[in-house]
Amino acid sequence: MPDITGNRALLTWRKLMKGFGEAASWIYFFIGIAVAYEIVSRYLFNSPTHWVEEMSRVGIVWATFGLLAPCLNQRQMIAITLLRNNASPRVGFSMDLLQLVAMFAVGVIVGWFAFAQMMQSIEMGRSTATTLALPYWVFHLALVVGFSLFALQAAIETVWLCLSGERLFDAEDSGEMH
Repeated sequence: MPDITGNRALLTWRKLMKGFGEAASWIYFFIGIAVAYEIVSRYLFNSPTHWVEEMSRVGIVWATFGLLAPCLNQRQMIAITLLRNNASPRVGFSMDLLQLVAMFAVGVIVGWFAFAQMMQSIEMGRSTATTLALPYWVFHLALVVGFSLFALQAAIETVWLCLSGERLFDAEDSGEMH
């Protein structure tokens, strides 16, 4: 595997993606705390909140789509390795390249359409039909950011694969940086 220890940009990007992944994990943690608070408040004190459900929904959307790029960066995407592990190096390279190009395309397409929806929501002033009346662009922005970072991660890995002939990080290397 090519050595990237001297490549500050890739190492910084990897740390950034790891940070995004950890932030998403904390969002899920705080959603759990908020839901537990709602249960206690509703059933013990007969005083339900009006914010937990909607804020949990916002958190789930941001955490889920915010995890796309970090999962790809850390090689934690669901993978079917039966074919890849039994393929020749040339076929494996082609499979990796096709996979990364497809991920890039999905990231760009979904990111673009989410951006268009976000702009339309801003223009029309759409908001949720709850007491908080959160603007819908908050939800769309999560898709724009998540899929744009996903596309960027796929592009970085595609370029690395084409230049080096190997994936940027091995699956076994997913936990630690060089």
